[in-house]
Amino acid sequence: MDNNRLTESQFEHIEQIFEDAYGDRRSVLYEHEVYAVLSELGLKTPSHIVVRDQKDITKNTLSLFSNNRIVLKAVSSEITHKKQAGAISIVYKDLYFIKYTFSKMMRNLQRNGYTVDAILLTDYVEYSKDLGNEILLGFRESEAFGPVISFSKGGTDAEHFAKNFSPPNLILAPIDRNWAQALLESTKIHKKYIQEDNSGYIDQIIDAGIKFSNLAVQFSNFFESKSRFVIKEFEVNPFIFDYDDNFIAIDGFAKFWKKEKRIISTSIKSKETLTPFFEPNGIAIAGISSTDNNKAGNIILKNLINMGRDDVFCINIRGGEVEVEGKYFKLYKNILEIERSIELAIITVPAEATLPVVQDCVKKGVKAIILIPGGFSEINKNIETELQIRELVEKNGIRLMGPNCLGIVYAGTNNSRGINTFFIPEEKFKIDLDTSREKNVAILSQSGALGITEIYNLRHAISPKVIVSYGNQLDVDPSDLAQYFEDDPMVDVIGFYIEGFKKGAGRKFFNITSKSKKPIIVYKAGRTEIGKKAAQSHTASIAGEYEVAKAAMKQAGLIVADSMIDHGDFIKTFALLNDFRVSGKSVVVVTNAGYEKTYAADNLGELSLAKLDNNTMDNLNKVLPSFVEADPLLDLTAMASDELFERCIDTLLKSNSVDAMLISIVPQAMVIHTTDKEIETYKKNIAARIVNLVQKYKKPTVASINVVSGSDAAYNKIGQLLDSGGVPTFLTAERAMICLNEFIKYRLTKENRAFGEWLKE
Repeated sequence: MDNNRLTESQFEHIEQIFEDAYGDRRSVLYEHEVYAVLSELGLKTPSHIVVRDQKDITKNTLSLFSNNRIVLKAVSSEITHKKQAGAISIVYKDLYFIKYTFSKMMRNLQRNGYTVDAILLTDYVEYSKDLGNEILLGFRESEAFGPVISFSKGGTDAEHFAKNFSPPNLILAPIDRNWAQALLESTKIHKKYIQEDNSGYIDQIIDAGIKFSNLAVQFSNFFESKSRFVIKEFEVNPFIFDYDDNFIAIDGFAKFWKKEKRIISTSIKSKETLTPFFEPNGIAIAGISSTDNNKAGNIILKNLINMGRDDVFCINIRGGEVEVEGKYFKLYKNILEIERSIELAIITVPAEATLPVVQDCVKKGVKAIILIPGGFSEINKNIETELQIRELVEKNGIRLMGPNCLGIVYAGTNNSRGINTFFIPEEKFKIDLDTSREKNVAILSQSGALGITEIYNLRHAISPKVIVSYGNQLDVDPSDLAQYFEDDPMVDVIGFYIEGFKKGAGRKFFNITSKSKKPIIVYKAGRTEIGKKAAQSHTASIAGEYEVAKAAMKQAGLIVADSMIDHGDFIKTFALLNDFRVSGKSVVVVTNAGYEKTYAADNLGELSLAKLDNNTMDNLNKVLPSFVEADPLLDLTAMASDELFERCIDTLLKSNSVDAMLISIVPQAMVIHTTDKEIETYKKNIAARIVNLVQKYKKPTVASINVVSGSDAAYNKIGQLLDSGGVPTFLTAERAMICLNEFIKYRLTKENRAFGEWLKE
């Protein structure tokens, strides 16, 4: 078979198994039917036979089994956990005792209310339960992402182990041998197989993973096939290695149902359909107040006027006029009264009043709509209105952003004036849209407040090209935005905040971002039950299982932030170091405090301490005072001056032994110039010197300015100067090292196409 197809014969036989089960009004396969599927895939199962009547158990029956013990399992679609239900028993191969056990099991289960169709007799397989000899391998159909393969420790404690120690390792199907190997390499058990020279185990697991992928793809709502069925869940727990190194499926489970009439669409509309959002020719704002300039529509009007736009038109159902920024604007009663063409409509009226406005937009021929108000399905209101709006825009080829969003802030280009629909007064939130700054970032968020917060926190380091608050994803979703900004030369880094993926949207996002050449940093919310509920109430999208989303994003080569702090810090780091060279993992630390040296060393992560060559050591000793020892963890002590810092940093960054650097400064030291006043008056201050050297050598360098509580007001400008000069700066050495690790790991993994590294935690 090829990478993601079963042979025709395999498909027909497996399809018939599901057909028979469905005809029996079941949505779950019996275990012997799972065995039959596995056998079609060429995977080993124990010798087995289905017995429906005690009299069918004979000496000839038992002659099928090679072991002196036999396993009896109830055949019932009502029992998932056989052990807890008393639906499994291991007995010696004695004809009369097996008959007795058969009758007792049937009687007890029926007494407890279970319907039992038969008893499955299987060979008892002898094996060691050492770690690595039992594994769980399976897949399930995710509504957002499609088929997802899982691999973890198997056995009776698999669920407890996954919940409390190590969750399953996941990967989206289809996979080839490289990705199957990457899945295994991302697990801790892989190291054990390597250490014990069990390459045969590795090959058999990889082979089984590929076969499961083929099965998952052929019976999925996400891929074209002739099957009438979709496999919702398919799991073997455990697969075991016996004493002869055979890889055998012991217990199996499968849940299925009829396929949908059409496969779930994962196609993405052309990126050009989003252009009217960002570079519109003609804008209409519906919901302008004639008396209150603090209304959302009026603030948006003011924003657009201040951007120099003269193609903005105002709509109020009562007509009249409004004064904004000393200018008077006619209030049109509806968009159809506007004589010129309109590409973008911004709707700010209440949710219950939106449908007639959208209907007029259809008649006007607008190309894009930003639907600002909340009050739709995110709070279980106006659901019918939302459905009607979606049907209207889909039928007429209109793109829609929202509802429940702030919309767009876009810096524009040389040929367009940009747009700002964030209805926040300028005195509360002013965005620097300086397109002359090199480090531009796209912040694309379901939460507008999140975008605002991150841009404010990063204001000294980056200049946003665009902020998008896309809300409930009625139409425009993360995959649309990722596609649109992937080729934008003004965007270096893309940051996503995603609360949930709708049906098929996760797979779309995976498909488009896995081709990206830009770093995409994602924070996925809804990882706990409470978090899922909060995300759903905010965006009306059902948050998919966090672990599946995280695994898919890592497989796509994205940077997945575990916290919002990581998200903002990663965006800053990747933006500022975007054009820096990454040649290895050898790092040095330069500090003026011994504890910071130790703190940094404790947080090296996957980086390694540089082994300085003799030439570098000699050059360091020439500039160091006698009380400082040359070392890759270089503690210059509190007596270090700006000049000493500069000479040491210069010596280390020019060294071929050094790939990256952390500079950690305790600013209260007496000799260096670090206070706000010193930074302003002494132009050769330590921050300016660091910036010059880092930009000269272009080796990944981060800084930490360790400010004690209460003294930060005196040391604001040093961090600001470093950030604005392209040196990512943090409050602790730990934060700095975490970000440096993530940046270097990403670049090296991308360059080396180390698939296994992508999937690791």
